[in-house]
Amino acid sequence: MGKIVGTSVTLVLVLILLIGGGAIAVVQTVFGSTGSDLNCAPTGTTLATAGYGPQEMTHAATIVAVGGRMHVPEHGWVVAITTALTESRLRNLDYGDRDSLGLFQQRPSMGWGTPDRVMDPSYSSEQFYRHLLAIPNWQSIPVAEAAQLVQRSGFPDRYAHFEETARHIVAAVHGATCTTGTPGRLRTEWPPEQATIPDPTSGGRITPRTLQLVQTLRTNGMTGNGLGCFAHRPANPNSDHPQGRACDIMFNPRSQSSVAEGSQIANWLIAHQTDLGIHYLIWQGKYWSADNPAWGAYRSNAYGCPDPNNLTGCHYDHIHVSMY
Repeated sequence: MGKIVGTSVTLVLVLILLIGGGAIAVVQTVFGSTGSDLNCAPTGTTLATAGYGPQEMTHAATIVAVGGRMHVPEHGWVVAITTALTESRLRNLDYGDRDSLGLFQQRPSMGWGTPDRVMDPSYSSEQFYRHLLAIPNWQSIPVAEAAQLVQRSGFPDRYAHFEETARHIVAAVHGATCTTGTPGRLRTEWPPEQATIPDPTSGGRITPRTLQLVQTLRTNGMTGNGLGCFAHRPANPNSDHPQGRACDIMFNPRSQSSVAEGSQIANWLIAHQTDLGIHYLIWQGKYWSADNPAWGAYRSNAYGCPDPNNLTGCHYDHIHVSMY
């Protein structure tokens, strides 16, 4: 899975997928780490096609979105997706042959960029397209041959095996329209609020910002296996749940698809921190805060964290969302 990064660009991506003869509208959020970078993350509805799951389709959407931004014709998108399928199966790998990394297995030692940049799906996609566009008459070259001219692989025959699948995936994410939002940093100054509003998930009361979070999660279908906010904590009455400033989104820690959905929602929440007033998240034994926006180990003496065997105490079965 790709690194979770801070967000400075927010875009809305609307995809119409034709699945089984029916049209399904899927609303996605596209966001990136710096400047004009893109990174597509499904929200609510899980994308899957041709045997590839939501994380892989996230990367496919990023590759196509970057190609569209660079005005690369659709043939180039197919070349790029074919290459990423061949090199990584659309996974953002942090390992590879020698120093190869990322979706396209690009080598920092060969001038593709620093390891951190190569691991950025948006950056690696852009670099792939720049090399592709530099090939004379590339649009008239077969997909597999064009991929090989960019990659210079020791196994050039592999690319042709993935072309048909690549075309299916491009069709699934083709037609996306992106609208650029206003770049902004994480917001850490918020006026205090009191828990004065009835919590629709319990019998307690929550703050107006927490209510907005609940409504947003429900509207976007991002409630996982259940959503709960206010809760009594007799041992810690000053914590965020009894103060009406926190919600938990539940998932099945033993289900890969459920955990993947949780990770996508966590990414989405980070992307919308400045809209919602999110203070910090805890998920899968990791902690992220707007005050220090980098995922690190969640540590708790009370629950013995980090401990992957403590599914609830160390937050492997739910995303804890605390609000300012």
